[in-house]
Amino acid sequence: MLNNIMKPIGRLVVLMVAVVPGIAAAHGEAQHVFGTITALDTAEIQVLTKEGETVSIDTAAETKYRNRGRGGGGNVPKVGDRVAVDVTEKDGKLTATEVQFSSSSKREKPMSE
Repeated sequence: MLNNIMKPIGRLVVLMVAVVPGIAAAHGEAQHVFGTITALDTAEIQVLTKEGETVSIDTAAETKYRNRGRGGGGNVPKVGDRVAVDVTEKDGKLTATEVQFSSSSKREKPMSE
């Protein structure tokens, strides 16, 4: 009986060992910055991390923006939005490849009469 249980578990372990490194490699070399936007313009985003550090990240024409908020909004982040920024580093400068953001404004609940 124990042998019948161990075979599927063994197959699962072999599958995980084969697949997990491929998933990690597919993720690429991007680093991540998580926090809240404190300032932004067309060339740079400043993010306050949970550690209290302000990180300046350059943006480029190729930078992608994704609104992960549930409350509509546009495809442009604002000061106060929470972000997860995929960045690359070159010569000590960070450049955003993708900015995922969620609006910090809370949706107002409809008032009951």
